[in-house]
Amino acid sequence: MRTLIYEYKQSLRSLREMKTAIESKVELTELDMQDKTLINSMISEIEFAIQWMVSGRNPDARRGADRTGAYTLDPKLIEAVVPNRAVMEEGKITADEQWLLDDVLGDLTVREKDVFTLVRAEGLSFEYTAELLGVTKSSVQTYLERAQRKIEERKNGSLFLVS
Repeated sequence: MRTLIYEYKQSLRSLREMKTAIESKVELTELDMQDKTLINSMISEIEFAIQWMVSGRNPDARRGADRTGAYTLDPKLIEAVVPNRAVMEEGKITADEQWLLDDVLGDLTVREKDVFTLVRAEGLSFEYTAELLGVTKSSVQTYLERAQRKIEERKNGSLFLVS
């Protein structure tokens, strides 16, 4: 699944580059306008698909169970954030655990969260994570160090995160 998400993100990047190339033209022809409309539509669809794959649920869902997403998060992520906490084997987390994760991970950038999840929760190597995200191995290490520092600062500064 991570490889598929990575490929979708690469496609999204390419589409945005195409859109920028069209927008940089001085005069847009009718064909350019049609291309731009089509590319905008493709960007929207790919962003929706990526968001669905990352979150594990329909981004447009309005029901309470769909919005909370308590049934979608990998419990290994809880163990990576709060290592002394016992994690249930069936893979579901409570609303309190979801809130804790959202609180701790809320300060991280998207890239830091991706790196932290891939390396600490999924157990991937720095090299494979770098390949998936299209960055260098040292960048993965830097993102991970930043994420861990932010998590520690958040844990030390929060009244709700006592480990």
